[in-house]
Amino acid sequence: MEKILTLKEIAQYIKLNERTVLKLANNNEIPAKKIGNQWRFVLSKVNFWLSHQIDNVDTSDLNGLIATNPNIIPVSRLIHPQLINLDLKSKDKEAILDELSDIPLNAGIFEDKDPFLSAMLDRESMMSTALSNGFAIPHPRYPIKGLFHEPRVIFGLSRDGVDFGAIDGSKSHFFFVSCATSEANHLRILAKLGKFFKTDGIKDKLMSLNNKDDLSRILLECETF
Repeated sequence: MEKILTLKEIAQYIKLNERTVLKLANNNEIPAKKIGNQWRFVLSKVNFWLSHQIDNVDTSDLNGLIATNPNIIPVSRLIHPQLINLDLKSKDKEAILDELSDIPLNAGIFEDKDPFLSAMLDRESMMSTALSNGFAIPHPRYPIKGLFHEPRVIFGLSRDGVDFGAIDGSKSHFFFVSCATSEANHLRILAKLGKFFKTDGIKDKLMSLNNKDDLSRILLECETF
């Protein structure tokens, strides 16, 4: 059953004041349903909405979300070498997700990739996680309990690019998969990635990656947040 939150609960969840969330709801700018005179929010739909705000949100707003937990681990420490594939071969969305699921499987994080793959496919069936400028952030709708014992990020590079459903019609080349252990960590990981995606020249740097160490170096250079 879908988790439904009140105005107060959703405001606390996305770290905005209630008046701001109320204004968003009244202007149909956030997924919400008014029952009587009370607003209700389906958590999964708000998560989808929040994910897609990252592509357009101001850096100052991303800073605000990250600042809710200053001790969150840097992305450079969440992407381990065994969770990187710099040569994705697949040519369509489902095949790319299958290939991305193979990365943690081959790293020995889990023995059965089907739950992870199914969760990402389910998420994509509701709304594409492709952003503009070649980036995509596929992930399960909710963190899968017990699957990842600590937050991780999977990275895959498709040099040819794949039609992943980006609104602007661009192909997706850079896949960052959030493997969070909680919804709060998931949102903060997305916020950090959102800032990273806005780094000047980052697309060219990622496209020219020659080895996994190069990715770690680029992440460290960009992580001034």
